Amino acid sequence: MKMKIVLFALIAFMVSCSTTTKITGSWKAADYTKGEEFKKIAVVTLAQNSTSQLIVEKTFVDRFKYLGYDAIPTSDFMVGEVVKKENAKMIDKMFKDRGVDAVIILSLLKVKDDVRYVQGSTPYGPGSYYGGYYGYYYNNYNRMNNGYYEETQSIFLESNFYDLREGKLISSIQTQTVDPTGIDDLSQSFSKTILEKLISQKLIDNNSVKK
Repeated sequence: MKMKIVLFALIAFMVSCSTTTKITGSWKAADYTKGEEFKKIAVVTLAQNSTSQLIVEKTFVDRFKYLGYDAIPTSDFMVGEVVKKENAKMIDKMFKDRGVDAVIILSLLKVKDDVRYVQGSTPYGPGSYYGGYYGYYYNNYNRMNNGYYEETQSIFLESNFYDLREGKLISSIQTQTVDPTGIDDLSQSFSKTILEKLISQKLIDNNSVKK
């Protein structure tokens, strides 16, 4: 009974968002074999907007903790401007001083605006038209007018997961989220999709079911 409750709680937690994020591409290091569990995972969000950074990092940290991992947001001790190649040694020391052995870096790839036609609700059927071509034209013109055009926005994001113990990239995932209602909605949907993929790649475990 306890196991059913835990599983139900996990499902409720992992689907608690309305927007869908789909994976457009993924990669896993073929030569990587997962060893001991990661002791602490740091979440890095590369965002110009500090509010967005805080929300995304908190969402990922919360989900990692729910899965049984110790996780920390890097916005607590590191600003985005220092995440540069020439600062690699300094950043590495920041992580080691805090006991971090895995890092996930989240970044925006692009935002794409589109316009799509939404078909009206009238079901398709050739039917019987009276009045020759005019009857066909009249009926189909009105059916077309039942539809409408709407603007859509796609957010393309990337996640890169590093094992600091080996100093290597072990997973890279690219995603697309269409029409999120806001940064909270986007963050929930994105984090859910990424963590589910990392679990399927056998890079992290769902330790919540072991409690």
